[in-house]
Amino acid sequence: MNEGKIYAVLTGDLIGYSRFKPKDREKVLWILTAAFGKLPHDMIASKFHIFRGDSFQGVLSMPDEALLAALIIRSGLISGFSGKSHRIDTRIAIGLGTIDSLGKRAGEGDGEAFRNSGKGLDSMKKGDHNITALTPWKELNNELRAECALLDALIMRWSKEQAEAVMYHIMGQTQEEIARSLNISQPAVFQRLKTGGMRAVQEFLQRYRETIKYNTGNL
Repeated sequence: MNEGKIYAVLTGDLIGYSRFKPKDREKVLWILTAAFGKLPHDMIASKFHIFRGDSFQGVLSMPDEALLAALIIRSGLISGFSGKSHRIDTRIAIGLGTIDSLGKRAGEGDGEAFRNSGKGLDSMKKGDHNITALTPWKELNNELRAECALLDALIMRWSKEQAEAVMYHIMGQTQEEIARSLNISQPAVFQRLKTGGMRAVQEFLQRYRETIKYNTGNL
């Protein structure tokens, strides 16, 4: 690995996966895998893999885009499953730091980024939030803790339709392109983005990018 380079490790586990019937579990894993496929290839240092049935992990070479990746995965899951009895979502812990080694399979790597991601996921299992970010910088961690809590409160209110519109928007599509993709009107797309808190999501994404670039010296 590049000595001193900061990576992002994303570790997650599916919420309520055990409640699903076997056929629905297969569908959920297919949707999760499809969400991984939506991530820009140039940011991935180690491909995302699913392990232990309902857990996953991947490594990004662009730590400033880790929040975007986490949002694509969560919005992809929420919007992709149409079951009436259960909502599917996931906890995701973003861990930033150096990496000593990368294994061939998920969970086999070592280094600061892996440890931070693991600590973040453990902390969420004891609480009531589903996204967090842990970095080598203490003051930034305090800021991110508060911002992630607010973001998570917003995400947990998303409908399937709102999550779908947000996903396409953060992937770079215009409202007109989203309307064509979903076969709905542009005003309907605007309404879904507005009620889904897209403005707040964009503000946090931009703030996250700026602070990570500043702390990694990439501004």
